[in-house]
Amino acid sequence: MNNFYINLCALLALAGSHCHAQNCHTVAVANHSVRVENVKLTGTDGSITLAMTVDLDSLNMPANNQIVLTPHLSIKDATFAMPKIVINGRRQQIMMQRGGGNKFGADAYIVKRDNGQPQRIEYLRSISYDKKLVDYTINISEDLCGCGDSLSSNSYELKRYRRPTAKFVRPEVVAEKIQELDKRAYIDFPVNRIELNPMYRRNPEQLDSIVRTINALKEDKNLTVVGINIHGFASPESPLEHNDWLAKNRAQTLTDYVQRMVKLDKSIFSVSHTAEDWDGLRTFILESNLEHKQEILAIAADSLLQEDEREAKIKNTYPEEYKFMLTMWYPALRHSDYHIKYKVRPFNVEEAKDIIKTRPQLLSQNEMYMVAQTYEPGSHEFNEIMEIAVRMFPNDPTANLNAACIRLNVGDAAGAKPYLDKAGDSEEAEEARKIYEEIKE
Repeated sequence: MNNFYINLCALLALAGSHCHAQNCHTVAVANHSVRVENVKLTGTDGSITLAMTVDLDSLNMPANNQIVLTPHLSIKDATFAMPKIVINGRRQQIMMQRGGGNKFGADAYIVKRDNGQPQRIEYLRSISYDKKLVDYTINISEDLCGCGDSLSSNSYELKRYRRPTAKFVRPEVVAEKIQELDKRAYIDFPVNRIELNPMYRRNPEQLDSIVRTINALKEDKNLTVVGINIHGFASPESPLEHNDWLAKNRAQTLTDYVQRMVKLDKSIFSVSHTAEDWDGLRTFILESNLEHKQEILAIAADSLLQEDEREAKIKNTYPEEYKFMLTMWYPALRHSDYHIKYKVRPFNVEEAKDIIKTRPQLLSQNEMYMVAQTYEPGSHEFNEIMEIAVRMFPNDPTANLNAACIRLNVGDAAGAKPYLDKAGDSEEAEEARKIYEEIKE
């Protein structure tokens, strides 16, 4: 039992003397006779400071010997040699003093080892560094003969810090991919009539556009049209009650025509209407350079006035500008908006790999994410898919978080910031923001 205990202690001591892990607190160098502890690196105000304790208690130094220890900082792609630690035997110390020179630099720690006595060096040195201290490694190299022979020297890792990796988040799986398309048509009807003449004025091209749009979706084998709403609008000209009748019945007439032409089930069609498009009129006024723009806009926005009262007040108060509005804007306020809802079939990973190159809008976020998983995180292909996802879903928190993670993991804090602003408040998003605070300049 005692032998087992002794052997276990020896193994643990040996493991400690070769410690290279990030959380290692003590490293033994110089044939395990010198211990380096309490290693800490801090960065403030254009400089970085290395602090550590070098314990010489176990070192039995021959009188003529010299040991030179050199700390090295590796930060990103740059390596910096810090001031050296020079440990002399008794005669070697006398020789250095008589020689009157110090080839190791003014900042070097030069000490004489007093064998058998407790002895520690509290190392504290700084160098200029005006960048953000992020990832770094601290090594110490040893020259056991004091002769500057780098070929015979060893190097030990004292400490390593790597910023945490921002974690990508898998989007939720959606039960059905429902997408929507909104378009506008300008169908011409004879004054005060609701009958649709397909050959009247602009109707041939406008009707053809509606039918071609719906048929393109209908014929796509990846899609199923599940809903079509046609919403009719009239202009403010004429009494509200009459305009309400016109807008409603013209929308119904157009719906019946489209349903016959595209040959889809009648149940997926719905009809709605707005008697007078005051929102559209206010937009026209706001974007205009009418002489009495603000006054007319105030009347058009006055909720205390009924629609007919607003129209009459504009007409009577500003007759010339009303004539301009009637001629130039009112025709555009008589329009039919159509809203198409369609379902996209699910895709497996191999299908999604092809679809993402040509029609990424058909994929869900989760389908894109599964394609990304076939590539190495951080690779060009992986990052490209995450970029596509955030373009397709620009306001989605998960898409924005994953786009931010791409940039955080390469140290691009500025590039990550706009995406983090829209990444939501999940636990992963908060962790990503901590990384951002750590690496931002």
